[in-house]
Amino acid sequence: MNILGKPRRIIAVDVARLVAILGMFAAHVFSLYQYTGPEAYSPTFTGAVASGRASVLFMVLAGLSLSLLSDSLARKGFSHPKIYSVLARRALIIAVLGMGIGTLNERIAVILVHYGLLFLLLPLALRLSRATIWVVSVLWLLLAPVIWRPLAADTLGQTLGHNPGLLDLLTPGLLIQDLTVTGYYPLLVWFGYGLLGVALSKFNLTSRKTASLLTIVGGAIAAVSYIAGRVLSLGFTEQISAASMVPLSQVATLITAGRLPGKSLDPYLANTEYLWLPTGHSNGLLATVHAAGCAVAIIGLLLLIVPLLGRAGQVLAAAGRAPLTLYVGHLILLPFLQQVLEPATIWWILCAATVCCALWLSFTKSPGPLEFGVRVLSGADSTPASNNLAKGE
Repeated sequence: MNILGKPRRIIAVDVARLVAILGMFAAHVFSLYQYTGPEAYSPTFTGAVASGRASVLFMVLAGLSLSLLSDSLARKGFSHPKIYSVLARRALIIAVLGMGIGTLNERIAVILVHYGLLFLLLPLALRLSRATIWVVSVLWLLLAPVIWRPLAADTLGQTLGHNPGLLDLLTPGLLIQDLTVTGYYPLLVWFGYGLLGVALSKFNLTSRKTASLLTIVGGAIAAVSYIAGRVLSLGFTEQISAASMVPLSQVATLITAGRLPGKSLDPYLANTEYLWLPTGHSNGLLATVHAAGCAVAIIGLLLLIVPLLGRAGQVLAAAGRAPLTLYVGHLILLPFLQQVLEPATIWWILCAATVCCALWLSFTKSPGPLEFGVRVLSGADSTPASNNLAKGE
């Protein structure tokens, strides 16, 4: 994208953020599996569709958004060191916010600390050429799961056991291990999603040809990797059953949902075949490729559809401009709502709050409150020194 050109907001990217947020709402509100009989469970729609894919889409969009923000700051006249300073402060603010908010809702694996660290590291890749960043991102997504699996198997159980908090800074070794390898969003693997987002930003995202290409290629990769995972996993269901101590009849549900009451796929980490599982959040090779393909396909599809929605697309995009506000808001509300309401009711309350937020932000043309705060505190709203000198200040 031409940094010197006139800045243009890509509302489909904002809508994609909203899709990711709604997907995470669903994963946090609804169960991943449902009871169907004595020792029998089946995956829910959320467990089969949203789990693992929504948060990956969120991470891919983090890389894409970071690159677009960097371009925007460059247009304002910020130097490269100043741009990194703004991005680094932004990253630290989000990480500290995540450490503070994570302790309020331990039932949810809060992604903000990992999101912040991603923002701290990704600027190192922003100046790579399109060819280079694509090679780096693809290799990372292919190799990182292979490197991660034995490390995770060797350190199984050595986790914080809770969302990263400020007190965990007192045990930096365990904190770093949890964030990079043993936690719910191991950055050793998940950093690749951010790199993929940066790679996507190198395309002309306003081109329908580009959007079609992303939709087709991403969809094909997602379909092939998922089918391959399902077919390959048929060959070692007995091993999974023995390792996870799950009845053979329930292995298919475990593979889809990722966990059952008191059971997970973690005991199977020591087996190389773990890489072929198509399970969301497993961080296996095929699961990583599949989630990345889904993210690319969703972004491409929205790039095609959203421009056709007119005013409705702009309203949806308004909510997508406040992902941090929506995400933190639902983390605060859920502990109270879950004490008195059914999941379906909570879901519609969150959707209604999101609609109200979208209408308000669309009407006022303002950013979300947390987004505004982060922007001001990070210095993104400051005037570049070069502009001050030009004005004789």
